[in-house]
Amino acid sequence: MTAARLRGTDFPPFLRTDFTDDEAWEALLAEVDKGWVTPLADPSHRDLSVPELTALVPDGSAYRVLVVADRVTFSSDERTLLLIDVREEPGRTFRAVPDACESAVGLMTIGHRFFDDYLDLLPASGVHRLSERHHRAAAELRGQLQPHTDVVPAPPAPRVDPAGPDTPPDPSP
Repeated sequence: MTAARLRGTDFPPFLRTDFTDDEAWEALLAEVDKGWVTPLADPSHRDLSVPELTALVPDGSAYRVLVVADRVTFSSDERTLLLIDVREEPGRTFRAVPDACESAVGLMTIGHRFFDDYLDLLPASGVHRLSERHHRAAAELRGQLQPHTDVVPAPPAPRVDPAGPDTPPDPSP
């Protein structure tokens, strides 16, 4: 089977190259934020190597990275995704846990970070993970934590007008 070239997408392709477990793929799709990637599950991409995958990228593509769910992804407890450089030095790779993928791909997509930045900061494991500080900041942005605390905010209390609902507002300043 000839591998299908990647189509032009607004966001980097999130390619499935391992087709041994459909349930695991569906679970991964539910876990990965698809706001920065375009999932593609084409059986013609089965077991393709990094050079074969980079060769599928259309000339002039807007994306800088491919995100790949491969055999390692589905055999590891953390389900690490393979990120492949397709712009700066095509073929370079690193792995990222799913929740770190959104940040890495998003920052590379907008040109705020580059593949080198991630390669330079990888720990000995070779897997990019978000720091606890990053997780806390993201939770604060989503409103799940109060800033600089471990306290999850309670829902706001309903506003009650002490004068009652049928009382006209007081015009005095």
